[in-house]
Amino acid sequence: MTDIRKLLFNRDTKKLEMLTTPVNGLGLSLRASLVQPQIEKLLARLKRRGIKLRPRFYLGEDWGCVSGTSNIEIGFYDAGPLLKELNREIRGWTNDTRKVDYLLRHETGHAFCYAHRLYKNKEFRNIFGVKGKFFDTYPATDRYKPQLWSRDFVNPNRDHYAQKHPDEDFAETFGVWLSLPYNWKKVYRTRKGAITKLRFVADIVRHYGAKPPQVPPDPVNLDVPVEAISMTVAEILGAPLTRYQKRATGFIDPHLKKIGRYRLRSTDPGSIPLADVITARRKFILEALVRNTKVTAAQASYLIHKMQTRSRTLNLYVPLARMDKCLIDIVSLATTLATRFASKRSLII
Repeated sequence: MTDIRKLLFNRDTKKLEMLTTPVNGLGLSLRASLVQPQIEKLLARLKRRGIKLRPRFYLGEDWGCVSGTSNIEIGFYDAGPLLKELNREIRGWTNDTRKVDYLLRHETGHAFCYAHRLYKNKEFRNIFGVKGKFFDTYPATDRYKPQLWSRDFVNPNRDHYAQKHPDEDFAETFGVWLSLPYNWKKVYRTRKGAITKLRFVADIVRHYGAKPPQVPPDPVNLDVPVEAISMTVAEILGAPLTRYQKRATGFIDPHLKKIGRYRLRSTDPGSIPLADVITARRKFILEALVRNTKVTAAQASYLIHKMQTRSRTLNLYVPLARMDKCLIDIVSLATTLATRFASKRSLII
């Protein structure tokens, strides 16, 4: 016998639900993310190396350090296992633990540079080849022509990214220095230009590391935090939803959206969350399902729970003036779904 839970909560259903949810409705938390343990390891590493700077990390649209600040944005798609799986399926890549560690060190290099305004330092500008205004000399696109055999740059990721711009050159060099506390001199001994930069990083950290940042923390200057992303996960990742719809047997969001309307925040005293209506009348709905369909109380309970949690996640509201009609619609939908399951072991309407 098919378990209703397998239909309601199967993997493809969870994926489709996540894909069709606005990023700011996912309830993502950096502390609860997969990246948090690696952030803690990074902070411990900074402490061991005598660096006082503590960047501010936050989840956002993509990886990066906000120009001129020590605020580091972490791509939301690395926050949890299901998001990482979707990113791999749709965009063809994912950041494993090693890559996340690299990204954290790289972005911290930017943060250290900005926090101490190193781009104004004469020796920094000379060693890293800064010409003109530091932030205004980035290439117009991500395209750059690296010198593949140059010994003047570190190349930890095999993509010659340090050659894009002096800002990236320092960040890459800082990241390598931070990852190789003892043997960077040995690893880069035959690369004269690269080891000169690594020595500069070691010297500049000795000079500035224990000092407070020249640029004070700025909690407001963020690029695109998750709270500001109203686009769905599918829109961000470029996902073809049809890929998941056929096997998403527990996807009931479109039916719930016919009952309630989306609101990010409701200040209207004349409306109430649809999830609250379902919760308040749960017993009535359950008894109606057991009485009028062939599902058990346990099966009905799982179905009601699904309707309640998805309504909450989707931020669906209904007018108080339509409460009676809303309850009828809820029971009607639940009855239809329960009948489908009892007769065809399917929930797809």
